[in-house]
Parts: sequence; structure tokens; C-alpha cells
Amino acid sequence: MKATIINIGDELLIGQIVNTNASWMAHKLNRHGIAVDKILAIADTKDAIFSALDQSIPDSTVILITGGLGPTKDDITKSTLAEYFNMDVKFHQPSFDNIKQLFAQYGRVADEKYEMQAEMPVGARILINKTGTASGMWFEHKGKYIISIPGVPREVRYLMKYEILPKLILELDTPAILHRTINLTGKGETHLSELLQDFEKGLPSNIKLAYLPEPVMGMVRLRLTAVGNDAMVLETQLDHHVRKLIPLLGSMVFGEGKETLESVVGKLLTKEGYTLGTAESCTGGIVAHKITSVSGSSAYFESSVVAYSNESKVNLLGVKPETLVDYGAVSEQCVTEMAKGTQKLLGVNCVIAVTGVAGPTGGSPEKPVGTVWIAVTKNDDIYTKKVHLGKERMQNIEQTSTIALNLLRRFLINDL
Repeated sequence: MKATIINIGDELLIGQIVNTNASWMAHKLNRHGIAVDKILAIADTKDAIFSALDQSIPDSTVILITGGLGPTKDDITKSTLAEYFNMDVKFHQPSFDNIKQLFAQYGRVADEKYEMQAEMPVGARILINKTGTASGMWFEHKGKYIISIPGVPREVRYLMKYEILPKLILELDTPAILHRTINLTGKGETHLSELLQDFEKGLPSNIKLAYLPEPVMGMVRLRLTAVGNDAMVLETQLDHHVRKLIPLLGSMVFGEGKETLESVVGKLLTKEGYTLGTAESCTGGIVAHKITSVSGSSAYFESSVVAYSNESKVNLLGVKPETLVDYGAVSEQCVTEMAKGTQKLLGVNCVIAVTGVAGPTGGSPEKPVGTVWIAVTKNDDIYTKKVHLGKERMQNIEQTSTIALNLLRRFLINDL
């Protein structure tokens, strides 16, 4: 069962807004056994809409269209669809009643332009939109379902949840599609594909493995997708193959599904009764930000010191001036003293300390841009690591935070 999503709007094509509707809709359709084959972003023109429909209808059972249903003259989707399907447009009282009710909530009265917005194609199934003034339209053509809804994300989600998906499920005999995602860090996509060659060859034909790299973050997600008629059978299949997959990846795996490194670290700290602080130079506080983005982090996170200048490293964290003279701020000696000084200052069990050259300026032949030292502590134990990253500042900052959190995770599970 294939679907196409068509998102209408010049604002999408010029990069004025991000097309969040497409990813959200694709996810929901996939969960209900409808695989999205194409996503098209097109202009607000009759020719573009006609062309997208001509392209999509032969290949897809379901075509979902968003955008272009407002009350202004540039919103031409409704009239274009009526022409495409050779339908007249007529005033639709339930749509106008919905508009009046929405306006009444704010003490307003719908004027005549909203009467025009309530004109709908005769022969289409009308989807009342209780979150906005534009009704959705459901067309059936040559055994295909073409559904047009407004582009406001809140309205898209309401109509998908309450009007479109329940009706599609009743109309279509869709297969079950289940996913299982493994989150890992430490190796790239190419290394993993080589490592898992034999595993992939051993998968049954109804299960596929996908590699979803997040290079800026320094992570990869592995997604197993199973397709079939019986969801319970698919669950059993996925359980079996996940149990085979995880031992092949070892400590690179930090979680499954929506688990993040910072949430996993938080669980480990909570389990051990440990507290955590951070000392950050080149990352400027992003490690602390990620840790505190987890609900409940106040139970284990104490504080962060952003010691960006050499003076702050000395005055706040107790780094020795001679260490900076002899070895420099980007050195194992400095990051070690940062970590120990933070542990003493905050009275915590664990510390993440980072110092490096984020770039794009500031490097030297001995310490080029992307050189970073990281230290993690656990009570009296300390582990340090030097990494060499790239030339892009924000990518270096993100990757440093990922590596640092992962080092602490591995230190806590005695994997270093």
C-alpha cells in the first residue's frame, strides 16, 4: 500500500519554513501500514498541482495534500482540485456552521469571505476541521483516495487523527508495519555495514535493516522494519533479531527507540546514587544543557562551570598557572585538573570536563582545529581521552558533547 504526500506552498520551496508536516504525516501513515513512496513540495499554482496529481495517482493508493485552503485569493487548491475532478463548487452549510462556531469563541462574526471558504466541491466527502476554518476534502478517483487538508500543523494533526486515519483504516486492507530502532555511537555507517554483512544476509525477506546516520551528532540509528499480516508474529520476529543484533554491536549501543545518551546517563547515575557536574570550555555549556533537558535531572545533576578563559580555569577550577604555561589549555594535564577541581568545588561523584579548539580559528600545527581533550571521573577514578574532529565549529561542539556523554556512560558501566 503506497502513499504520496504533496505539500503545497511557495514558503516551503524558498526555505522560509521547514516542512514538518511531511515527516509527521509519513510517520503516522507508516504506523498504520501505509508506506509513503514519495513526498513532493510544490508551488501554489494550478499547473504544479495538476502535474503532481498526474504523477502520483498512477502509483499511489493514497495521496495526501496539504496547504492552499485559506480564505485569501492566493489559496487556489480547492478550485484547482474541483477543476481537476470536474466538480462544481457549492456552499456547504456544515463547514460554515463550523466557521461561525470557531469565531463565536472569540466574540467575532464570520464575514462573507468565510462564506466563500465554505464553498466545497460537490461530490467530495467533506472533513469538518474543528481546529480551523478550512474543511478538508476527500476525493475518490479511479480507486484512489485523494485527500486535501489545510497546511497549519495543528490542523493537519487534528484531521489526520480524527478524520483521515480512522476512515482509511476502514477502507483499506493494510499490512502491519513494525519498527525497532537501536541507537549507537562510536562508529560510522560504513564500519557498521561491514560489521553487519552476515547479519543482514540472515534476515528474512520481510525484515529490512536501515542505517540512519546523524553525523553532526556523531551517532547512528539502526532500524529494523518488519512487514506482514500479523503484528504479534512480527513482534516475535523483531525480538529475535534484535537479540542477535545487539551482541554484535557491543558497547556501541546506548539505547533503543527514543532513548538518548543523556537520558541513559541519567538512569545510570540514579542507579548508582551518583551526582554529576560539568566543566566546559570549548562546548560552552552544551553538555550541561543536554543533561538538564532530561526530566528529573535535578536528582543527580549539581551544576556546571563554563570556564572558557584561562583565567577562569585557574580562578574557578584550580588549574595551575604553570600547567597552562607548560602544556596549554588544550592538554591532558589541563582537562585532568579541570575535572578534579570541579569535583572538589561541587562535591560530586562524577564530572565531565572538556577543553579543545572548536574552530574555525585558533588552531596550531601541534593542536589543529578539532583537537579536544575530555575527562570523566567516577569518585577517585579518572579517564581521559584525546579526540581529533573536523573544521566545523558547531559540528565539533555537538560531537564533543556526544563523545563526552558516551565516555561517562561507558565509565559508569566499567567498559573503559
